[in-house]
Amino acid sequence: MKTKKTIIPVFLVAAMLAASITACGNKDASSGTKTESGSKVEAGSKVTAQKFPAFKGKDFDGNDVDESLFSKNEATLVNFWFNGCSACVNEMPALEKFSKKLKEQGAELVGINAGTASDEKGLAEAKDILSKQGVTYRNLILPNDHEYVRTIFTFPTTVIVDKQGNIIGDPIVGAIEDEKKQAEILKVIEEIKAGNGVTAKVTSDDKNAPVDPAASLYEEENKVFAENADVWNKLFSKIKKDEAEKNADKPYVEFLTEQFEAAKADFTEEESKVIKEGLTKIAEIEKKIEELRKK
Repeated sequence: MKTKKTIIPVFLVAAMLAASITACGNKDASSGTKTESGSKVEAGSKVTAQKFPAFKGKDFDGNDVDESLFSKNEATLVNFWFNGCSACVNEMPALEKFSKKLKEQGAELVGINAGTASDEKGLAEAKDILSKQGVTYRNLILPNDHEYVRTIFTFPTTVIVDKQGNIIGDPIVGAIEDEKKQAEILKVIEEIKAGNGVTAKVTSDDKNAPVDPAASLYEEENKVFAENADVWNKLFSKIKKDEAEKNADKPYVEFLTEQFEAAKADFTEEESKVIKEGLTKIAEIEKKIEELRKK
């Protein structure tokens, strides 16, 4: 499954650190993009819910929308996508059919275009995409700096939100066009309607998926960020998603260095030391990954 090309896997780490988002997947050796293996949703134990942050936005018809839309449904499936995401667009016909099944359960599918419909040209392009894919379910545009939208860096990503505006379980990373997965989502919604606490767990369905030989090196990178999460989150919070998108082909150590240099006045001497030492470690790890890829 193809997903949006991201400049760095660290943005997924940033999302996990900042908003407890979990993503499963392997690094694609040929393109350097994130590829998601199949995932499933399971009803499970009770969890402490995270609120979907309040928002004020527009739907594609220009109508004002806010978080009160969640109260009108037993559950709302929020699907994040953007104009250039082939995986997002390809799943839309299946989502259109699924939206009808959701309505039968008192639930609703809502698409949120992440950034690419924020101007007239982008909106026209997004509307054209929806029209060609036969989409009739509601689609929204939220501000690019919205607290939750900023944490989504892999597309498509879908979250389940209950009537009180609580996010149920983990985000579901990757397409949800598979009928089995949709059945599992419906099961979660039934649990929500019954008033039971549930968790949406993203796990690999493909037991035969190839093991990435660089997996241990990516884990080393993750540890660099996790060991000083507060400092790295401070840097990540200053990075605008459109900047990452414009620099998608740039080595991410170089990109992060540029972002840090632009904001270093906001960091203490000790924080700056942590960032610089971390970037040095990441550069060394990336060199090892590149050498491994050449074999």
